[in-house]
Amino acid sequence: MNYIKEWWRTLVSVFFAQSCAVCNAETESGVFCPVCRRSELLLEAMPGLLNLDGAVMGYKYSGALKEMLHKLKFEGESKFLQPLAEEAVFLAQAYSESCFDMVVSVPTDAARRRQRGFDIPESIFAGALAVKGVWQPQVLTRIKATAPQYGLAPDKRRSNVLGCFEVRGSVSGAKILLVDDILTTGATLDEAAKTLKQAGAKSVYALTLCGSLENFKK
Repeated sequence: MNYIKEWWRTLVSVFFAQSCAVCNAETESGVFCPVCRRSELLLEAMPGLLNLDGAVMGYKYSGALKEMLHKLKFEGESKFLQPLAEEAVFLAQAYSESCFDMVVSVPTDAARRRQRGFDIPESIFAGALAVKGVWQPQVLTRIKATAPQYGLAPDKRRSNVLGCFEVRGSVSGAKILLVDDILTTGATLDEAAKTLKQAGAKSVYALTLCGSLENFKK
């Protein structure tokens, strides 16, 4: 039996080995090797917005990570879901904020989800945060289709997502961690936080896979 297990591990390593998207070194999981992962990590704590109490951006929204997310969002390249989800595991381990009552992902509208066949934030973070026992992505839903935020001016981004979310379930008095793939201006996260607080949430913080410091607006 041990021989079979060792044979299988060797087979997997030969035919399914991953390489770092930055330096091309072999890596067991994720987008980056350990060295490049450290250089790409931001773990930048940002101040709160109008409704969002605070946010942490995981990685730099640039290079290979940015390209993967664009291909995932706009070309439906689902092969990038697994390595991005593996990076979310590293991110969740490095992220020290704890004691949340529930973790909620920013939902995709139903039509776009059907077209892609998956929800990006939910798919990326489910494995990393479900182990905490507070993963409840169904709590927040998108009731209005919106144009992609990419390419819109900051003021247009806010109006684009206005009133697009709805809470289904009880969030009364809850401290919530809201997760998403990207933080740029924070308009989508702030609208989601507003909806959760209007439904009774005590506080809402955000954790995103990556973020763009230069685009962040207080």
